[in-house]
Amino acid sequence: MEKGKLQIEIRNINQNKSKKKLKGIIFIRACCSIGILIFHYFSHAKGNFKLLYRTANSTWGFIFSTTFFCISGSVVYYNYSNTISIKNFYYKRWKSIFPSYYICFCFFFLIKAFSKHKLFYKGHWSKLIFTLIGLDGYLCYRIDTYFTVGEWFIGAIIIIYILYPLILWMMNKNIFIIHLLIIIGYYIMYQTNFFIIIKDINIITCINSFYFGVLLIKYKKTFIDNFYVKIISLFLFLLLYSIKISKFILLCQIQGFSLFIILVNLGRYILSKRKLKIINYINDISYSIFLYHHHVIFYILRKKNPTEWYLHIILLGITIILTLICSSIHYIIVNSAINSFIFRKSDSFFSDNK
Repeated sequence: MEKGKLQIEIRNINQNKSKKKLKGIIFIRACCSIGILIFHYFSHAKGNFKLLYRTANSTWGFIFSTTFFCISGSVVYYNYSNTISIKNFYYKRWKSIFPSYYICFCFFFLIKAFSKHKLFYKGHWSKLIFTLIGLDGYLCYRIDTYFTVGEWFIGAIIIIYILYPLILWMMNKNIFIIHLLIIIGYYIMYQTNFFIIIKDINIITCINSFYFGVLLIKYKKTFIDNFYVKIISLFLFLLLYSIKISKFILLCQIQGFSLFIILVNLGRYILSKRKLKIINYINDISYSIFLYHHHVIFYILRKKNPTEWYLHIILLGITIILTLICSSIHYIIVNSAINSFIFRKSDSFFSDNK
């Protein structure tokens, strides 16, 4: 068979696979979306809520971030595991991030601009370039940007998506190459001053979490389907949750990796027994939840931020409901835009099946 035809057949297989949703991923994305909302709520709430803020070795925020990177790695590798049309891949990644991001940013940017009575309220308009490329949150630790929505996670995942074709090439060429590079990256992160950014959000840390998600799908029978791995994951998660061992970043990531394996199997079991529309819906609007939840949390806690735990349970419930409402409206608006004539033409142009 000719090489060109073989690539087309492999690509078609990948496209057919991508139509099948991974039930475990749907469940874990929905759980972690609400989980990260709860974490951020209690990180700003007055009172002592350590149980909902951190474990013995890490914070829930880092654990959920690690899990989200694993989700991204799993989904991307599931859909693009053999060959990639660079044009189509980058377009789909752009489409999955930026339309939602731009719409949300414009909404809050205009609110801020009107309240300040100044359009470029944070200085020169050129700073908006960082927002345009999605790196305003990731770079705000050292550059004054118009960072308004989302978090550092958006910038990190954009960088990883840009690198993914190279990661895939190295995996298909010799998988030990990328293992060696990750080890070198950790050495540089710990033994030099090359990186100024904190280790939790360092791109080396993020790539490793993403790469673990890739490995979970590549070696699914070993990592996800294996009964002993499930038991070990549960044991490691409970151990790291309750007993302080070390602040070494890889140890903290292992807690996130373990949670991923636990939840993905739990989700497969639950959704195979019963179809839960709420889980599917939260999965669908999860990115919108990520974009809006900080603003809703700040709005609620500026109104009232008590120290009593029972009052925070009520306020948390209101926060979740309000976030779901805002996210649903945003999701509808984004879908309307994505289904417009311009995007249909763009889809046709970037499609592999022209």
